[in-house]
Amino acid sequence: MTFGQFVKAISSFLAPLLASWGAVALIPDFGLGWRALFPIYAAVCLLSLLVLGATRIEEERPEGASGVGDCVSLLSDPFVLLCFLGILCHVGIDVGTNTTAPKLLMERAALSLEEAGLATSVYFLLRTGGCFVGTFLLRRLPARVFFLSSIGLMVVAMGILLFAGSPAVLYAGIGLVGLANSNVFSVIFSQALNHLPAKKNEVSGLMIMGLFGGTLFPLAMGYASDGLGSQAGAVAVMLAGAAYLLLYGLRIK
Repeated sequence: MTFGQFVKAISSFLAPLLASWGAVALIPDFGLGWRALFPIYAAVCLLSLLVLGATRIEEERPEGASGVGDCVSLLSDPFVLLCFLGILCHVGIDVGTNTTAPKLLMERAALSLEEAGLATSVYFLLRTGGCFVGTFLLRRLPARVFFLSSIGLMVVAMGILLFAGSPAVLYAGIGLVGLANSNVFSVIFSQALNHLPAKKNEVSGLMIMGLFGGTLFPLAMGYASDGLGSQAGAVAVMLAGAAYLLLYGLRIK
């Protein structure tokens, strides 16, 4: 699961680079500009679907289809609820960092939008590397130790983003958030599956619903930033999410 996250992170890391290539038109982009990344990803997606469709995969036959109600009903289980909220915080921090990082650099270091946009690539570069390293470390370290260490690093990184003003220090903080957040999804998802192995289809569906944290966090971060008149408000919201993940880590067996 962690290695799958690594492969997915490669795509996220390449997106800003492809958009930049289209924007500066170093080679022919057929007049699409930064939108050149969309036909590229469409072609890759189609190729992936064709290859996956031709791949023989042995799977268990489910006893019946799982509906939305079956998934949501699992929230009555306290640990599953904790996992769901953990996924929500993980995705919220992931999306929130990408939307806030350029604004932080523009606000604190007076960088241009073009220069500040590099922050997204820095985040995903460290996130991609973290997924790759986590593939090996999670085979040797207890999930609880690894998870708490990652979230501890995330809290430190959030502290840097709250107070730093130097571009180099801000970039370091953004990269550390990517590194710390790289394996959170895999650990939480596997904990939920191990907790209710007989309900793995429903658990999977519920955990994926937690992706809507990517819509809730930016909204809260926007209100917080407006209220404080600074991007420190957005970082404070993400820090609250990291604090929850730290408490969640204590419940990992």
